[in-house]
This record gives sequence, structure tokens and C-alpha cells, in this order.
Amino acid sequence: PTPTPSLARAFAFAFAPRALRRGARVATLSSARAPQIVAARSSSFIAFQETSPSEKDDDAMAAAATQTTLAHSVDRYGGVIVDADALPDTADAFAAALASSIARWKATGVRGVWLKIPAKRAELVGVAVHDGGFEFHHAEKTHAMLTRWLPTDEDDLLPPNASHQVGVGAFVTNGAGDVLLVQERRGPAAAASRPNFWKLPTGLVDCGEDIPSAAIREVMEETGVAVEFEAILGIRHGHDVAFGKSDLFFLVALKLADGAEDAAITIQEQELAAAAWKPLREMTHNPHIMPNSHMDHMYGLCAKYAREGRLASGIGMGWQSLPLGLNRDGTVVTYSNAPTREVMGKGGEEEEEE
Repeated sequence: PTPTPSLARAFAFAFAPRALRRGARVATLSSARAPQIVAARSSSFIAFQETSPSEKDDDAMAAAATQTTLAHSVDRYGGVIVDADALPDTADAFAAALASSIARWKATGVRGVWLKIPAKRAELVGVAVHDGGFEFHHAEKTHAMLTRWLPTDEDDLLPPNASHQVGVGAFVTNGAGDVLLVQERRGPAAAASRPNFWKLPTGLVDCGEDIPSAAIREVMEETGVAVEFEAILGIRHGHDVAFGKSDLFFLVALKLADGAEDAAITIQEQELAAAAWKPLREMTHNPHIMPNSHMDHMYGLCAKYAREGRLASGIGMGWQSLPLGLNRDGTVVTYSNAPTREVMGKGGEEEEEE
């Protein structure tokens, strides 16, 4: 929408001098006929403001500059997401467009702003933080995500960065009842510092990866053993683990793939010092495991599961992939003690009539 002439002039005096100093290119199309079009341009943004031939050029140029808005989409919560692929070509042009965009978004009731800056445009980060009032939200190898909450009369309701890392531990046994154990090459469990510490294969879950898939992948990568998912035996939840983040750790029971009774081991030498099939007792009675600790409990779950199986022991959650719901496409994985579509609040077993 086009602001009133008085509002446009007010914004013009506030913002135009800085925009012009920073190199915003403003072009005026003059004609003897009725209202003119004033365009404030950069390589990636353009906005138009009607003005009359009688207005002064500097007022028209400033009013046009205030109408340039960074390309963006509107999210479902009254915020905007700036298009990372359409950022202005220079830091000066970006600063001018960002200032006018924030003014416009405030005036139209926008609440949160998400600004993704690609690594190749890292020079814009300082402009956004120091000039635009943005805060760091998170960073990936390819980009930094910045945010700004615009309302001044309510608390910032933008969701925080991811709070957890997620890991898996793999409990694998062969036909003889031996368990697959490894010795780490580096880290707190390294064989150099704990020569008798044989432990389960462990690793972190990749973004977009399901828990069973992560456990299967880790075993294959570290030991070359092909396995299949059986159950989730337990979950550990800790805090202040990695750079202040919390930690979720899933203990996963796996079996050798295709009904195999045994499997050869090929270690990943970059991560492991050794790997072997060991008697279960070497895991549960390892001297490095503190009695009554969380690890002692986790290994106890493994031992009970190995001796009695899932049904008899009552240990272990299965998984199933279910529709996302809320009229959205896609599926999500759920973990439970009853991984069946027969257990539903609606659509499964018929509800009893009242």
C-alpha cells in the first residue's frame, strides 16, 4: 500500500539521507503527464511510489527509498522470512533496504523477522547485528540465521535454537550370545586412557534421520556389521553436555541382518582402536562402569533383554511411521510399547458407547 504524502515525507527525512549516502540508486522517471513513478532500485529489490511533478526531487527520492522492502515471504505466525537468494549486492544497499524494511514491517504489524545470511554473504552479518538490531539464532556450515522481534510491548515469542543433540547406542548380539563391543580411538573413552573399556558402538543422529536408521548406520560405519532394528531399550536425558546443549541418548537393540548367526568385523580406524564380539559379562561388569550409574542401568537393560527377549522382559519400544496429520503431507516416526495402528484414539479399535 502507498502511504499518505505526509507520512512518506516524514519517513523520507528520517531515512533517505543515510540510504543515499550508502549508495542506494534512485531513478526518477519524469514526464509532463500526471503522477510520476519513482523507483528505488538495487540489483535485487525495487519499489514504486506515486508522486506528482510538483514535488521536489529530493522528497520524491526519499519517499521512494523508504518503500524498498527486502524480498520475503510471510510465515504462519505473523512474521516474515527474508529471501536469502535475493539479498542486495552490496553491504551498503543491504543496510538501506534493511532499515526501510524494518520501518515498514513495524508499521504493518509484523512480529518476528527471520534473516538467513549465506556464508558467501558473511559481510552482511555485522550490518544486520550492529545496524539492524538482529540477534544470532543459529549457524550451519552454509549460513547464519538471525532474528529480530519487532513488538516492543510483548515478550519475544520466537522459538529458540535447537536445545538438544541426539545420540544412539547400539546393542547387537550374535547367535552365540556375544555382544558387539568397541574401543574408542579418541575422547574420554579412548583405549589409550582406558585400556579395558569395551563399550557399545555409539554416535550422533544426523538431521532428518530416524533413530533406528542412525543406530544401523553407526554399526555399519564403525564395524562393517549389517544389522536390523529390534527395539529401543531406554532413553537417557542429560543437560549441559555439548556447548551448553542438552542431550538425548537412545539405547537401541539390533540383530544381525538376514537372520545371520555371526558377522565379520571391519573397524573404522579413524574412530576405533578395536572392535570384537565379547561375552555379555565383559560389558555389564566393566570396571569403568560406576555401580548404580545411568550406564550401569542401561547395560542392565541390555542384559535383561538378551536373556529374556522383548516379550518376556517387557523391555523395549517398537516404532511405526504414521501420517503427520493436520492436513499436512508427510509422515513421522513414533516410538511406543504398542507400535501398531490398532491402538488409536480414533480410527483403530471402536470406542465403547456411553
